[in-house]
Amino acid sequence: MDSDLKRAADSFLAGEDGKKIAGKRFEIERLASSRDGEQVKSMLEAGGFEEAVRRGDAGAIRDALSGVMKTESGARLMKNLKELMGRK
Repeated sequence: MDSDLKRAADSFLAGEDGKKIAGKRFEIERLASSRDGEQVKSMLEAGGFEEAVRRGDAGAIRDALSGVMKTESGARLMKNLKELMGRK
């Protein structure tokens, strides 16, 4: 499964949206290491997000992300990410 995930990531990064994201790598890393980013990471880890990704459990992934985005930290992080990517 890990090789499938890597192939999917490589394929995405080769596309137009992936190149846009790669060009904003340092800004994205800054957001990820922010207080909100760290809180979201902790919530996802506690909710078993990584294991859901490994299993390919789309429902569990969707539920975990949806739950996190309903928190203040998640909503702020998403807003900042959308602004960074030019999608307000």
